[in-house]
Amino acid sequence: MLVKRNRNIVVLLCDQLRSDFLSVYGCKAFATPNIDKISKMGTVFDNAITQSTVCAPARACMMTGRLVSDHGVWTNDIPFREGLEYLPQRMNSLGYNTGAFGRLHHYPAKDSKGFTIVHQMEEGRLGEHEEYLQWLRGKHPEVKRIWNITNGAFNYPEEDYYEYWITSKVIDFINDNECSIDKKPFLAWVSFQGPHTPLDPPKEVKGSVDPTLLPKLITADEKQLAPVVRYRQAYGGTLGISEEEILESRKLYAETIVEIDRQVGRLLDHLASLGILENTTFIFSADHGDLLGDFHLQQKGPFPYHNQLSIPLIISNHPGVRCGVHSSSLAGNIDIPATVLDIAGSERGIGISRSLINLSAENPENPREVIFSEFCDSIKTVFDGRYKFSYYPFTGVSELYDIQEDPNEILDLTGQQKYGVIESQMLRHIIDFCIISKGVRIEAHDFVPEQQAGLYKKFPDHLDEFPAAHPLSNIKQLDSLRREGLSADYNEFCKSKKIIAHYGLYWDQ
Repeated sequence: MLVKRNRNIVVLLCDQLRSDFLSVYGCKAFATPNIDKISKMGTVFDNAITQSTVCAPARACMMTGRLVSDHGVWTNDIPFREGLEYLPQRMNSLGYNTGAFGRLHHYPAKDSKGFTIVHQMEEGRLGEHEEYLQWLRGKHPEVKRIWNITNGAFNYPEEDYYEYWITSKVIDFINDNECSIDKKPFLAWVSFQGPHTPLDPPKEVKGSVDPTLLPKLITADEKQLAPVVRYRQAYGGTLGISEEEILESRKLYAETIVEIDRQVGRLLDHLASLGILENTTFIFSADHGDLLGDFHLQQKGPFPYHNQLSIPLIISNHPGVRCGVHSSSLAGNIDIPATVLDIAGSERGIGISRSLINLSAENPENPREVIFSEFCDSIKTVFDGRYKFSYYPFTGVSELYDIQEDPNEILDLTGQQKYGVIESQMLRHIIDFCIISKGVRIEAHDFVPEQQAGLYKKFPDHLDEFPAAHPLSNIKQLDSLRREGLSADYNEFCKSKKIIAHYGLYWDQ
């Protein structure tokens, strides 16, 4: 008798991929048929942003389901704080075979957070221990470093390219899993290096992009910039780089996306050849976007601009997900771990992560009102699908943009009386997320229904982590609440929790 197996899960991550460079988000400059195929089997999120525009912090959100100010990886090369649980460990406990391939970007660099099979490519952080470097040197003894590029192209054939190597390792992992006696369901965490620099697409994809159809460069020379943006622009921007050079780098960026799409196609074809494509769910996303010269800025940083915040996010090939549609639900890469656990059948979530299966529904339960992002404590941002508000702590500077009416973010609306209510609402949202990040601490008798409802909107599983101290202490208090027409049962949740401090417990009377 055949035993039904849980769904396999493949998470496909790109590094520094902005969504408007993909055809599923409207780009006409080049073809990505395999990413398109994934999108047609699922739901594309149009309002997805990263929870941090720094690589390691964003990836730590995906491992923990927690915001940057909570998990502790506030910038690159910083370890996670103690006491966290991690997605791969949870998936191992659910009976999955877990494998990670490519770039994890944790610190220390070999810290895989519990994946059972690991083949990393950490862009040189592992030094001579880089597995891809050793493999490439075995084929080409003259190789001295992990990057091998001449005139904007990889030096060797496509089958020696790191994205090809990563995909081959994934295929080996799947083959080994399918040949094993127990044939566990698998989680393959596939983390491509591109289209992050060094922008070295293999020769096989050269000429695949029409640069005239790429998203237009945003200069906005007349724009007033926040202090940290001016400083970043001056010491690390593109002010001394010609527009011709910037446009060439954007073309190379696009060509690396074409190569990634080819590797996605290899993986899809292999799953189909094994007869397991139908039982495999895909999540496609990125750690963050890339400004690519917009506003005279390179890559990413403590900026409010959408092209570094906006990320592709697709959930595909799952019976609970609509196919071939776009969703306006607010989502982020922080939602990947809860989605993976939901697919695996876990009844318990992780952090403040939410399942994309619910968010992809036509009428999702408890949809977000806003979504939050932060770059260390340099900038805090909230986005509601139309308005995006950013605050630069300790400067008194903030910025507000109407993304629908002003997608290039030229006109800062802060200070205009017409938008004063929106500004104050957005700032309150930022304060709420900062409190959630440090841990919500409210005496239970003061945790009134209105406060519970507001916290539930931002953190649905908050009761899992809420420390129950000082609930209502006696029946007399409940009677008084009822006489005043107020709720008397808002501390009922405390009955199932360990009470860490109290003056008496009304349910014991």
